[in-house]
Amino acid sequence: MLLDALKSLHNGMAKALCYGLLCGSAALAQHAPLQSDRSAILQIEEALQAQRYSSALALSSSTLKRDSQDPRLWTLQGMAYAGSGRLKSAFSSYEHALKIKPDYLPALEGAAQVSYQQNDSGAGALLQRLLRLQPDNPTTHAMVGILASRQGECKEAIIHLAQAQRVIASQPAALTRYGVCLSQEHRFDEAITQFQAAQALQPEDRAARYNLALAYWNAKRVDDAFATLQPLIHSGTTNEGVLTLAADVDEARNDTPQAVALLHKAIEANPQDPRAYVWFANLASDHSSFQVGIDMLNAGIRILPREGQLYTARGVLYAQLGDFEKATDDFEAAHRLNPNLAFAGTAEGIVATQRHDLNESVKRFRQQVRIHPGSAFDHYLLAETLRQRGAEAGSADYAEALREAQEAVKLDPSLAVAREILADLYLSDGKTAMAAAQCEAVLQSDPDNQEALYRLILTLRKSDRRQEIPALVKRLVALRDAQKAKRSHLMRYELVDNVERSAAPSIQEKGSSSAH
Repeated sequence: MLLDALKSLHNGMAKALCYGLLCGSAALAQHAPLQSDRSAILQIEEALQAQRYSSALALSSSTLKRDSQDPRLWTLQGMAYAGSGRLKSAFSSYEHALKIKPDYLPALEGAAQVSYQQNDSGAGALLQRLLRLQPDNPTTHAMVGILASRQGECKEAIIHLAQAQRVIASQPAALTRYGVCLSQEHRFDEAITQFQAAQALQPEDRAARYNLALAYWNAKRVDDAFATLQPLIHSGTTNEGVLTLAADVDEARNDTPQAVALLHKAIEANPQDPRAYVWFANLASDHSSFQVGIDMLNAGIRILPREGQLYTARGVLYAQLGDFEKATDDFEAAHRLNPNLAFAGTAEGIVATQRHDLNESVKRFRQQVRIHPGSAFDHYLLAETLRQRGAEAGSADYAEALREAQEAVKLDPSLAVAREILADLYLSDGKTAMAAAQCEAVLQSDPDNQEALYRLILTLRKSDRRQEIPALVKRLVALRDAQKAKRSHLMRYELVDNVERSAAPSIQEKGSSSAH
């Protein structure tokens, strides 16, 4: 999902993406038979247009006592409630109107507007009903597109936002969402257009400038990215996301000293955040300054002794120096601190979103296994979740996780993630030969699988095959370097809505909303 930190659109966006309700004359008379007194309708409409919502509410309520079957009156009452900020009551009034006349457009528009403003789960269905009635309505397309982007459905969002360009042209938040989705689909040149428009509307907004710079960087327009970032750098920003992006841009412009200075600044300003240390280590590695990178990581580990990714990064540098014993020491420390930390940063993370309630996740996946006993992936998910819950050798959770992982591999021998989980479980119980066999089975079909190679190194360290480790470590580091070069402009940074106010953008080596 991409840009969960975006502001609510209930204010500026809700006002801009507005149907002909409180934004102007509702022209209700043309949509319904004249059942109620025409003068009462006109009085209510005049009160609404003058923003005298209390009067409009009193007039509509009194008229409804005489005629409760006129959808216009319920709709007008809904507008009065909405204007006075009573959105739940407004929605209830619109619902009454729709019960009387299900396709009554003003009531449907009002209900959709209120549901959208409240971020209600039913907003999508109401907007789809509107699209069926008015397939060319740009306001409806804008709302559908924004809802789709909130749910991470960027392909769908792009289709609708493209048809709403006129409506969103003055709305920075909507333009940003559009740009984010285009970036996710690697349509970077088109994303630049949207971010340029958003930045033009908010020339002093740091987030808009950062997003535009990142879009330029994604499109490999290095000089444009550099020029766009300079006002942020000269302002004295200490935001890690800005500084690390600027460091990469400077490095691409062959200004390594400035890149190093920016990374030092990022570390000094954010000493408790491990990411700038890792960035520095990567830069040091690129310039074969392995000991310099190790020294910086040592400083980071002194401050953050339980950050597994710092040990992994240092292990890579030790391996490049040829000190394979220290490298494997660090890999083992990283694995011990965080067994879920992937070497390449590309772990599936299937159940990551469930970590806040692993017990509930276990119940859910157990149910899925009962429903789909032949699904290898469902068995794997249950094994992975049990492992994350802390399945230790000898425990009931361990026994169940082992059974599920074994069943997953039996059902689908090519399912690498299941073999990797099984290897971890065997290793935690001291069954090194069985763990190594699972890793080797993965590598036989996928020689470039860094996760399997990483686990094999950890496994062999506890076996009588330690002499194989140096060659495996060299192979692992070579794969890592090849992957880093291949993805030099992709999947590293995250777009944000407010760079300075939010936490520093996170490095997500696998994440649809990230881009570098």
